[in-house]
Amino acid sequence: MLLPSFGILFSQQLLEWRTSSTTIAVIFNTFLVVWRLAGVVMGTLAKEFGFRKVAVTGTLLTATSLTLSAFAASPTHLLITFSLGCGLGNGLSCVGYLILAHYFKERRGRATACLVAGAGLGHFISPLVIRLLQEEYGMRGATMILGGITLHAVVGACVFQPVEWHWKKPKKDIAVEDAVAFSSLLPSHAKTREPKTAEVKVANDSTENTDDPLCVAPSHRRVSQSYSTAAREDNPLPVHTVVIVAKTEAPTATSTVWRDRSGACGVCRTLGRVARSVMRDMRVLRKPTCLIIGLASSLIINAEANFLVMVPFALQAAGHPLQTAAWCLSIAGMSNLFTRLCVSALSDLPWFNMQLCYMAGMAVMAASVLAFTFQMGAVWYAAVMGVWGCAAGMFYGLNNLLMTRVVGLRYLISVYGARNLLGALGFFIVGPVVGVIRDASGCYSVSMWVLASLMSFSFFLWLLMPAAQAYENRQEPQERSSTHRQATY
Repeated sequence: MLLPSFGILFSQQLLEWRTSSTTIAVIFNTFLVVWRLAGVVMGTLAKEFGFRKVAVTGTLLTATSLTLSAFAASPTHLLITFSLGCGLGNGLSCVGYLILAHYFKERRGRATACLVAGAGLGHFISPLVIRLLQEEYGMRGATMILGGITLHAVVGACVFQPVEWHWKKPKKDIAVEDAVAFSSLLPSHAKTREPKTAEVKVANDSTENTDDPLCVAPSHRRVSQSYSTAAREDNPLPVHTVVIVAKTEAPTATSTVWRDRSGACGVCRTLGRVARSVMRDMRVLRKPTCLIIGLASSLIINAEANFLVMVPFALQAAGHPLQTAAWCLSIAGMSNLFTRLCVSALSDLPWFNMQLCYMAGMAVMAASVLAFTFQMGAVWYAAVMGVWGCAAGMFYGLNNLLMTRVVGLRYLISVYGARNLLGALGFFIVGPVVGVIRDASGCYSVSMWVLASLMSFSFFLWLLMPAAQAYENRQEPQERSSTHRQATY
């Protein structure tokens, strides 16, 4: 919602401050750079802390930073609150694109359609809603209300339940649970018998490996502890209960000090694991297919974002009111939403060619940006933005689906992080360069031609995908044999 609405939300304030196009490009592209850099570590943080914690943190940070942006008194203030705060929050909030591939193996296209429907709906509604709020409450009031609306995303982030919660219990844990229940039914003289070796082994095994996501030992430890409290009044405990309770006793002063020290060390170890994981993820760019996916996707996203932020300024420079820009962006969002839903649902059908549709979307996006530079009236702008929205819907509706199909779940998180890193580098370079071109030429058309060339280059990169896949298929047996020889020696 924030990406297509930046120009509508802050354009009047930035023009009142007499902010140059280069400064505006720096503010917006810093937001995108921070967003993509947060996406680089987002997958690693999700593996370390879980999808839900990362999503809740990101949504809270976005809502808070957007509310603080309402009180911006200078471009520097907006750079801190919007670019840094909202950028980091948005990057951490995008875990839905990763968790979807783990939730669904079949009908993944329909699930993606539901996911992208929210993004497309935001593109359609947000420009009109923001413009209406600005007319009623001004820039500051509209931004604060938008921050409150964004806060509702926390509720959605709370339903990102770990997949492990829905897995079946291991037989080993079920055996321990049944043993505890059966022991409570025995008479007192039967509970004092010596346990068999098998029981001790089951008890010891059930208290180990508690970090396993499939293990539900913590709940069993609570059950055993409550049972041991009741049994302690009359009878001695069975050995399997004693072993479990030994791990749930209150910590002593010495253990508390040790845990405090290990807590600081634990943070350092966690940061080290995150850094090493990010570096491992970047190695995936050595694969030609992953490099094409990451580079082409980042260039398209760079060009698309900078084109959207230019539209309100270009239309106002051509003599059109801001309301026309809001309607053009809303038309683009509506067509974007409709196309996203269609292509995501069609992707489950065997006859649908995802790659061909994806590449067609990139080509039409480039052609639409070129057509927008022909100044032929408000109706022409609206029609071009409608076609552009359909092309963008084809691209975004299939972007993650096609990436999952090409690289598989094994490399999905790594490719996602590498793609975000390339996108961050692109925003760091492309955005300011486009702003400098606009200030030097005094015309938005030249900057849009540069953006259209980036989209065209991404299309030509995907023409090399069959050759890259064939190369990797030839290299795979050699890599497998070399790995086998290293394991043998």
